[in-house]
Amino acid sequence: MLTLPDWACQDEVYAPDRDRDYYITRSLLRLMLVLQALRQQASRKQHGTALLGLVYTLLLILSLVLARHSAYLWAVGAGEAVLLCLLPARTLRQNLAGALLATLFCAAIVLPALWLGNGQHVLLLPAKTFLTVTALNLLQENFAWHSLTHACRQLHVPNIAIFLLDTTLRYIVLLGEEAAQLLTALKMRSIGHNTHKSRAIGGLLGVLLLRSQRMSLDMYDAMRCRCFTGDYPAPSSSWQLQRYDLLLLLLALIYMYLFLRLEVLPQ
Repeated sequence: MLTLPDWACQDEVYAPDRDRDYYITRSLLRLMLVLQALRQQASRKQHGTALLGLVYTLLLILSLVLARHSAYLWAVGAGEAVLLCLLPARTLRQNLAGALLATLFCAAIVLPALWLGNGQHVLLLPAKTFLTVTALNLLQENFAWHSLTHACRQLHVPNIAIFLLDTTLRYIVLLGEEAAQLLTALKMRSIGHNTHKSRAIGGLLGVLLLRSQRMSLDMYDAMRCRCFTGDYPAPSSSWQLQRYDLLLLLLALIYMYLFLRLEVLPQ
């Protein structure tokens, strides 16, 4: 008959010290929000033609950069405010938060110029930043990423630029999923009090770097097997104007007239 030692028969009471894993939970939640936003953006319903929306946004940003009077900025802000009112409350809050953050950053940079006697022109820069970021947010809210890259190829953007943009977006999603799994595993194995939290995050980033290198090699081999030459052929399919396209054309004509009347033609 096998007899167990005394130490094996005693009850072991393990009471680990309380520790905060807030940094793991917070990182995981933030990462999942980013992945959710990217997935929703990829499956977003199209509001018009992406090519027309991209050209309109680029021309609008160019006009904002060249504008020298606040009247034109107020006109653009009024149009963007109308489009922002059509967004859901949560989406509106996120877009405004990002635009205001960029505006505050720009204001902090140009703040010393107020003491140099250029206050009137310096104050236009934060306003231009807010309107530019808002225009880009409206563009990505109404068009999916793949349709925007499709529109870039129609504009004969170089293949390398489209390849970098498309690959970066895909890798953000793939590496984000890998990081979420690693954070979940770290949270499940975090027992007791850990006084070296930076080592845990450092090890996680090291594993993520190795997996990223492996994924890049796998993608390179897959592209060679599929005889990918880095060429994105421009589509030749025709497209028809939709009601949203007519709205964009109307706004473009209005802003073109205002820009020429306020900025180009003599007063």
